[in-house]
Amino acid sequence: MCAAESGKGREGRGCFKLQKGALEGKNERKMAKFNVVQKRRRSQIAERKRAIHGDPTTGKLKNRSQPLSVSGKRKRKLLKKWRRDQKEAVEKGLVSLDDVEMAAAEGTSQDTKGTPTAFQMKKSLKLKQLKRRGKNKRKSTKLAAETSTDVMVE
Repeated sequence: MCAAESGKGREGRGCFKLQKGALEGKNERKMAKFNVVQKRRRSQIAERKRAIHGDPTTGKLKNRSQPLSVSGKRKRKLLKKWRRDQKEAVEKGLVSLDDVEMAAAEGTSQDTKGTPTAFQMKKSLKLKQLKRRGKNKRKSTKLAAETSTDVMVE
C-alpha cells in the first residue's frame, strides 16, 4: 500500500498504478525526439566521412592505427642509447662520423623489417615542477655579502 492510497502525503508521489491493458499490445518502444535527431545526424556524419576518406569502391573507412606518442623522458632515453651506439661504432674502427651515419642509414636486416616511427614530444610544460624548483634559491645573497664585509671592517 502506498501513500496515495492511504491518504497520507501528496498524491502520485512514490507509487503508480498500472492499468490492466497498459502493457499489452505495446511491444514497440518510441524513441525520444532528440535521440532520433542525434541518430540521423550521426549517420549523416558517417556518410560524409565515408565519401571523403573511404575506399572508392566499397565506401568503407580504413582502420588506421593511432600515432605513437612518446614522452620526453622516454625520448631522451632512446636518444642516449642511440648516441651510445654511435660512440661504440666510432671506437670499434669506423673512423669518421660520415661512416657512422652511413652505417646507421644502411642498418641491419632486423631494422629494415620494422616500420620507421616518428617520435612525438609532449608539448605541455610541467609548470608546477618548474615553479617548485627554485623556491628556496630566490633569496638574494647580496645582503649576506654586505654584512660579512661590514663585520670584517669593524
